[in-house]
Amino acid sequence: MNEEITIYGSGGNRAARVAWTVDELGLEVSYRHYDGMIGSDELRCLHPQAKIPAMQIGDFVLFESAPICQHLCDITLGQNLLAPQGAKERSLHNQWVSFAQSEIEAYLWHGFQLGRLGLANSKTAAALALNRQLAAAGLDVLEQHLTDQDFILGKQFALTDIIVGWTTNWSRKSGLLESRPALQSYLARLFDRPHIALTW
Repeated sequence: MNEEITIYGSGGNRAARVAWTVDELGLEVSYRHYDGMIGSDELRCLHPQAKIPAMQIGDFVLFESAPICQHLCDITLGQNLLAPQGAKERSLHNQWVSFAQSEIEAYLWHGFQLGRLGLANSKTAAALALNRQLAAAGLDVLEQHLTDQDFILGKQFALTDIIVGWTTNWSRKSGLLESRPALQSYLARLFDRPHIALTW
C-alpha cells in the first residue's frame, strides 16, 4: 500500500499484539511512542481516552488492538493469518477473540485496577478473589479447547493466537496457568515463533 502506517504505542501492553501482527505480516510501519504519550492531547485526537494502541493510515484512524490487527490483515490479504469475511474460520476467530476479551481479559484488567488502588480491606480482597475465579473459569474453557490441538483454530497459527495468546501470557504472569498444562504448552509454542512480541 502507498500510504504510511503509523502505530502509536509499543511495549508489553496491548500494543504488543499490533507489533507482533506487523512482524508476522512483514509490514513496514512507523512507530510513535514516548514517555507521557498516554493521556496526551496528541493521542486524544486518535483515541477518545488517549490510550494505546492506535493506528493512522492517511486520514483513517483506528484504535483498540484487535480491530487494528484485523485491519492490517485485511489490507494485506492476511498471509494466512486471518480468513476473509464470511468464512467460517473468520467467525470462529471473532468468537474466540470475543471470548478471551470478555471472559478472561476483562477480569484480569479489573483485578489489576483493584490492585493499583492498594485498598487493603475485605471488600477489595473479595473482589480480587472473584475476578481471579471468573478469569480461571474462562481459562478452563481454553484449557479444554487446546487439549488436542496446537492453536486456537486448529493446526495452523492465526491472528487469533496473537490476540488470545497475549491474554494467555497475562494470565501466566498472574499465576493462573500453574495447573493448566495445555495452556502452558500452547504458550510455549507461541514463544517459539520468531516474530513473537510477548515478554516472558
